[in-house]
Amino acid sequence: MSNTVKHLVRQMRARSDGGHGAGVGVTAGATATRGAGLRTMRELNRGLVLNCIRTEGPLARVAIAERTRLSRTTVGSIVDALLTDGLVREGELLSAARSGGRKATPLHFNAAAGVILGVDLGRTHLTIIAANLAAEPLARQSGPLDTDAGPDICLPRVADALRRCAATHGIAWETVVGVGLGIPGPMDGALRTLVAPPRMPGWDRVDVRAALRRALRVPVYLDNDANMGALGESRFGAGRGVADFAYVKVGTGIGCGLVVNGAVYRGSQGFAGELGHLTLDVDGPRCDCGNRGCLEAVAGAGAIVRAALSGAGSSVEVADVADVADVDVANVVRAARAGDAASREAIARAGERIGVALAGLVNLVNPSLILLDGGVARAGELLIAPVRAAIAARSLAAASASARIELAALGESAIALGAVALVLDAVFAPAVASLTPPPRRVAIVG
Repeated sequence: MSNTVKHLVRQMRARSDGGHGAGVGVTAGATATRGAGLRTMRELNRGLVLNCIRTEGPLARVAIAERTRLSRTTVGSIVDALLTDGLVREGELLSAARSGGRKATPLHFNAAAGVILGVDLGRTHLTIIAANLAAEPLARQSGPLDTDAGPDICLPRVADALRRCAATHGIAWETVVGVGLGIPGPMDGALRTLVAPPRMPGWDRVDVRAALRRALRVPVYLDNDANMGALGESRFGAGRGVADFAYVKVGTGIGCGLVVNGAVYRGSQGFAGELGHLTLDVDGPRCDCGNRGCLEAVAGAGAIVRAALSGAGSSVEVADVADVADVDVANVVRAARAGDAASREAIARAGERIGVALAGLVNLVNPSLILLDGGVARAGELLIAPVRAAIAARSLAAASASARIELAALGESAIALGAVALVLDAVFAPAVASLTPPPRRVAIVG
């Protein structure tokens, strides 16, 4: 493993285990405390310089000193270490200043110094994106995964798929600095375990992160899939530059990731955004969570399929199947786009119900943008139009007038790209708020 990756991995492991090195919190004496403080200051200064180069480069040393307000000596020492570690590189000479003097050599961030693997672990699929340290995708692969098989079978398969992805695309495992993962279901406050995830038998309280860390020997970070979709769209998609928006994933379940003041909002215990379990009908059908009349139960993929198959004159290709669970909502979406009246009505009815739920969100949170994603959202305006109409009819005019409802931009890559961003944030955590990387569109690798 290169010195570059060793340093990043060591830094991330320290944070993922609580943010402090061993002994910092238990060593007695003023000398030890001062030593810990000096180490922390050095790490902060290193992060400040690195992020300045990463987000604003290429820059000369003198410009870095001016922007970070560190002394030139400190900047020079840190830059030398970053050059040795391979995190930055020197470029061509800059033009001399008008007043004359020596030409300055600009410093560039070396995005190729490491690789991040972002994972979308869905109930029926697994998508992996490999990206460099600038979140530029290097490879993408996707395939089936059935979480009904349970974590003891699925997690080794995920680990194997990650290693195969790296090997297939010529990525040395020693260059992988971390794995980010988006997974459906409520996460506990420490973002370590799923808590009673609906339709995922055997996954309750399983420490997914610890299991993957043992198997992969690299730092692993995970979060709810809707949060990762929101993060992905915020950094690279339709939410770029938008401070307050909601990302709503409509599929088998209905999840919501909230971005408030530019950051993903998780709530006091990590359970914010469970829009799918908002009660719409107290006497409605039983939801997988145990409640009745949840939004998922009346407007999720299963409800849409049932409504489409039972509609008069349905032309859904698989209308003669014995079990609704065997029907992919994609069949209904295709039939609706082809003009099937029953499928269109089923999607419109689901859109209306989703809009009713989102009208409450508009009144409570006042987002300027709502992004719809997931399998059902592939219906486009057939879903969006009734959502817009319900929001306009059932929320305060002042709140809904400024709320745009649009399709998400990243499609099936949103969650995996959000997982890449999650690791990227962990790698460069010492950055100060003023040096947050500017939003940037990412080209998706097929």
